[in-house]
Amino acid sequence: MQLSDLVQKNLTVQLSSLKDDPDLCQDLQSHLHLAGFLPINGIDGIYGPQTQQAFHQFKQNKHESEPELLGPGTAHLLLALKDVPDLITKTQTEYIYGNRISDSELSDLNACLKLFEINTHPRMRHFLSQSAHESGGLKWFKELASGSRYEGRKDLGNIYPGDGPKYKGAGVLQLTGRKYYQDFADYIHDPKVMEGVDYVSITYPFISGGFWWYDNQMNALCDRGATVEEITRRVNGGENGLADREAYYRKAWHIFPS
Repeated sequence: MQLSDLVQKNLTVQLSSLKDDPDLCQDLQSHLHLAGFLPINGIDGIYGPQTQQAFHQFKQNKHESEPELLGPGTAHLLLALKDVPDLITKTQTEYIYGNRISDSELSDLNACLKLFEINTHPRMRHFLSQSAHESGGLKWFKELASGSRYEGRKDLGNIYPGDGPKYKGAGVLQLTGRKYYQDFADYIHDPKVMEGVDYVSITYPFISGGFWWYDNQMNALCDRGATVEEITRRVNGGENGLADREAYYRKAWHIFPS
């Protein structure tokens, strides 16, 4: 079965029934990914907590009730997503960051912007410029240092030997520490996040950064008209690299003006 069948036949199914219908499950997952609610590696035709959470978030975003039901109305909304453009193109991304981006990375970036509602020009300018600085213009998606300095850091949740290197900074905003990896794993419903920095940096280079952005209520700060300096203090704890961040912000402004 496909989403189009639900519309054409006016059918409603229990979300849990997707366990027995991998075709419908994969069709749903593909459209949830287009909406930015599911990472690309979540499109596997297997129903589980990650798909359930993404569907619930979609229905909440659309102000729909009955989160355990997939009916013709919801299917119609999902099918319409094929016409929803990405928030940023490959050309725009490469201009701002100054380096090439792969198709999978671009997909993760657009999913990140949609999922965490980084979807106004001020929000996008700040997120893109901060992540551009932190990633060296997409040159690295994980911390260059070994991570040994994080060993034993209980404030980061690093309570086991080897946690420092395993959970060092990953993604464009350097998600760091066992505690924060676990929070991200719980949010995205992907236990593989706890495999550590290599998995996160490859699978969720931008979504991991978007989770930090969301968890620290950065959109609200952007909406209040915060300056690059103010955003930098929240991201960095100081003003490290401020001139570079401002330079990236100016490039982002060219693409996404007020």
